[in-house]
Amino acid sequence: MTGNDAGPGTTKTPIRSTRVPLSASALGLGAIYASLFWVLVVLAFHWIRPDLDPCCSDVSAYGRGDYEWLMQAAFVVFGFGWMAAGISLRRALRDTRSAAVLRTLLFMVGFGLLVAGMWRADDLGAAGDPSPEDVFHTIGSLAAYGGLIVFGLLSAWLLRGTRLSGLTVMHLVLGLVTLALLLTFSIMADAGTDGFGWWQRALTMVVMPGWLIWLGWRLALTARADASNA
Repeated sequence: MTGNDAGPGTTKTPIRSTRVPLSASALGLGAIYASLFWVLVVLAFHWIRPDLDPCCSDVSAYGRGDYEWLMQAAFVVFGFGWMAAGISLRRALRDTRSAAVLRTLLFMVGFGLLVAGMWRADDLGAAGDPSPEDVFHTIGSLAAYGGLIVFGLLSAWLLRGTRLSGLTVMHLVLGLVTLALLLTFSIMADAGTDGFGWWQRALTMVVMPGWLIWLGWRLALTARADASNA
């Protein structure tokens, strides 16, 4: 009788695989492509909307005009990219409680981007109270930024002792950098200081997509390494 055979009156207990499914690799790659799409679209809008100076305008301002649908699509695709990374991360960690928490935070980032894309921001410096659409856009943006900051800080603790423990330090650094950049451009924008747009672009065009590309790539490599060792 082998170790997997059951004796009379006993029930076989299935052995759960600890390997990362290859779908985690595909989702990681999807997150990378979503990031690249986001960066390319935002770069294109620097030429599509030459009336908006990158130093003194929000990225959200590109969501108005003849090509607003393209900017909205970029928000949506980027949002789904973070959600794909969340699913991939949970599968890489085999549905542990820590993985569920981190996936929820990445879903928060993704959902925030979807909301920010579907509801447009008011024009910068518009008179009067913010429109309801602008309020929803702001809430979505804050959810995306806030979820990412908390994800980075919690990852430094929740990923310890897991197969992804090598990501902890970088996540912590990226979370702190995201917080610093968010505070910098927000304070400058509220004060009407020129140049805040460059700080915002450092966050939205370098740190955020770079973070997602790095995370997606690491998740893809983890799944492929498991498959090659099978």
